[in-house]
Amino acid sequence: MTKRLIAVLFAVVLVCSMALIPASAEGSYAYQLNDGADLLTPSEEDALAAKLSDISTKCKCNVLLVTAKDLKNVPFSFNGTADDFAKVSYVKAYGADTDGVVVSLVLSDEIGARSLGVFGSGKCVKRMNKYSTSIRDNAINKHSPDRYGYSNFFNAIADDLMQSIPPHLKWYMLPLALVIGFVIALLIMSAFKRQLKSVELQRSAVNYVRANSMSVTSSRDSYLYSTITRTARPKNNSSGTSSSSAGGSFGGGSSRF
Repeated sequence: MTKRLIAVLFAVVLVCSMALIPASAEGSYAYQLNDGADLLTPSEEDALAAKLSDISTKCKCNVLLVTAKDLKNVPFSFNGTADDFAKVSYVKAYGADTDGVVVSLVLSDEIGARSLGVFGSGKCVKRMNKYSTSIRDNAINKHSPDRYGYSNFFNAIADDLMQSIPPHLKWYMLPLALVIGFVIALLIMSAFKRQLKSVELQRSAVNYVRANSMSVTSSRDSYLYSTITRTARPKNNSSGTSSSSAGGSFGGGSSRF
């Protein structure tokens, strides 16, 4: 039974891995890196741009990373918040409700705080609703720009984006993977079956039980578990589906730090 379960699990893993093979481009996708706050050196920009390009190509989505020192002298209209600045920046670059993500860092937002936003548009709305908070928390808590620099900070975000946005699938890859997985599982099961020539089906467990081997002489009640409820301290961040003043729906949120 254990070997049979292993074979089935192996087939499932194979199916999943085959199904995740990226498709050829179904549209035109691009990336942009606009370091308005001048936080990166030219070489750091080149390395980060290559990673953003990789995300755009493999995940079939637009990618925008934008930084700003503050919200003054912005060359387009928005509602004055760092969140709307990020969303309108994306709409201006790629249009409303197109498939893509925007990462924004404003060093001094509407209340003078440093604000990191990670938002998704189009097919990325649900993904960023699910992963934006963890992406922001990982960058802020484990890759703080104050300790490790902004290059490390943005590269950590880019790595998490790559893991959070699934690649498009070719329509024929899933049924093909199912067929291949079934054939491999069948071959493995056949090999296991040939090794079990000395095993016979037993209708009961009588042959494995020793007569009068189990005798209950005492019993007692033992306290085993306790339940502890904790309430998390609210964080200064925002998440969920929202819209921009320029139109379009976005998933994700922002954090001040």
